[in-house]
Amino acid sequence: MSQEVQVSLDGDVTTIVLNRQEAGNRLTNAMAGAVEAGIRQAKGSRVILLRGAGTDFCAGRDMQPPAPGSGVKPADVLRDDAGPMLSLFEAWRNCRAPIIGVVQGKAWGIGTVFAGLCDVTLAADSSTFRLGELERGIPPCIAMAPLLDRMPKKALAYLVLSAEEMGADAARAHGIVSRVLPAAQLEAAVQALVKRLLGFSQASVEAVKLYLDTAPHFNDANAVTYGSSVLANVLASR
Repeated sequence: MSQEVQVSLDGDVTTIVLNRQEAGNRLTNAMAGAVEAGIRQAKGSRVILLRGAGTDFCAGRDMQPPAPGSGVKPADVLRDDAGPMLSLFEAWRNCRAPIIGVVQGKAWGIGTVFAGLCDVTLAADSSTFRLGELERGIPPCIAMAPLLDRMPKKALAYLVLSAEEMGADAARAHGIVSRVLPAAQLEAAVQALVKRLLGFSQASVEAVKLYLDTAPHFNDANAVTYGSSVLANVLASR
């Protein structure tokens, strides 16, 4: 596993730390693979924490677009650019434990995506979010995809088309962040949430995560029917 991603287990909690501080924890493909491996290996954990070491959560991906006229083929882009992200997103979707994002400093590019993907994201009030890929001539469609059902369309469009920074309060209002706290209170809030989650039935917590991942794609009637099925299965397994 990449030394720039640290994975540790403490009881029922797996912690994944992006640890490339000198580069703002900018994500390489090797790091993406290590995060994916950490998520897949945390099958027995009840909670997963995703953090960034140092000042920033994650300042984006460490990947430059091909130079104009370089003759790069679409298959190369799919393999080198999209492939690692698609594999990571699949592991994320299949994870049964809630993933809690702990955000400070910059959560830019893929950092914004990670914050949005986490089941719960706690952020310092000084943290910022940004999708600035258009400045490099990149349409950030891979980054936008996981945010489509989390952000209002116009908010996502403005984030991408303006390439401007978004503050933590705006990120909360637009569905990227769950709760914003003063930086000095962030860690205590994280530990309190973890303790609270570990006090609940594991089957019930996993059922809530499964429902929230699935039911928003249903109409109201099917969402209620599906919820009844989830509830019945959990109660019957006791």
